[in-house]
Amino acid sequence: MNVFLLAWANARALRRRMYGLVALVAVGGAVCLGALGIADTARRATHTGVEESAANRSVTVDRPDGRPGTAPLTTRTAARLAGLPHVASVQHRAQASFGVSTPTGVTALLYATTYRAALAPPVTKSVRARLFPLRPGEIVAPAVSQGVDLSRLVGREIEVETIRYVRPGEGVGVTRHARLVGVYDQAWQLDGPDAAYAADADVVAWAAERAGEPADRYLSTVGYDQLTVVAETAADVPGVMRSVQKLGYPALTLRQQLDALPAVLELVKTAGRVLLAVLAVLAFAGAVTVTGALARQRVQEIGVLKAVGFRTGTVLTMLVAEMALAGTVAAVAGTVLGVLLGGVGAALMRGSADLAPYAESWVPLPAPGTVLTLVAVTLLVVVTGALGPARRAARMSPTDAMRDW
Repeated sequence: MNVFLLAWANARALRRRMYGLVALVAVGGAVCLGALGIADTARRATHTGVEESAANRSVTVDRPDGRPGTAPLTTRTAARLAGLPHVASVQHRAQASFGVSTPTGVTALLYATTYRAALAPPVTKSVRARLFPLRPGEIVAPAVSQGVDLSRLVGREIEVETIRYVRPGEGVGVTRHARLVGVYDQAWQLDGPDAAYAADADVVAWAAERAGEPADRYLSTVGYDQLTVVAETAADVPGVMRSVQKLGYPALTLRQQLDALPAVLELVKTAGRVLLAVLAVLAFAGAVTVTGALARQRVQEIGVLKAVGFRTGTVLTMLVAEMALAGTVAAVAGTVLGVLLGGVGAALMRGSADLAPYAESWVPLPAPGTVLTLVAVTLLVVVTGALGPARRAARMSPTDAMRDW
């Protein structure tokens, strides 16, 4: 009779006695798989959404004030920076101050700023789902500025006042109307305190008017306040920053601030590895216990097999194969439970605004290689744990096996 078919028949007959081992290994494997799946999904989301985000690939170039030999940040300079190696794009920032008057008579001084996709503000309230690019006459302001709550004015037309150049040191106020289409969290100040976003053409026109320059010549003469150079990859950022600095421009990057994100993912991954070690110990101990107990209960059966000609190796193979079948069932059950557990964990993460971006997958699973490795390790540990008791049982002589153990 084929030893593996015999092992299969025995495993089916003894399945009730193996439930404990199967349940122990399956639950442990499910916890490990769920934790590793969430950690791996979050790591991939972090790599795509944070590590390789435009913000983490950006180099901020400021105006070269105090550097007479360095050209201003004009359109020509922007084109020159765009031609540097490993540069994906160059985004510009121009600013112009303006005042906002509320219906209650309270005013706030804001700075009209061109929008940069690499440094998008966190919009908290808006009139439409996709605000940017803004249309002429539209403004996005901080929710609260200088103690003034601007969020109440979203969707309404507001009065703004800009400055028109008259002569050096003298200007005159110009009243205009604009529509406040959104507000963002005022704690976000990467474009400076009290930055408000307007259409590029509006910002350039207001800045040119304040400087006393024709709007069509402003960007080629006075230029931008700041440029953002976006590298092709996060790894290219240091080289791009050095290239920009060699041209004489002051440059810095946000990458150092983002490198601290998010340590909690490493903690989850470490916890998954610890659980994997605990699973190995439990599976090993369970296999040793169950195999030894079954061998003691099946002494006479083993004696009969040895008496009718079954060799020690054949009996050993049969006993180990029975445990291997139990380990396989436990690994498969653990995988199914792990998928369910990971789905529940991801659902809970999506309920948190801070964690939702790291749990976009409905069924978070680690890489296929990791899943197969987990299944293989589970099976290997169970088989290894069964070897000792199975070897002792298989080595018994038919005479000893027929006695009470």
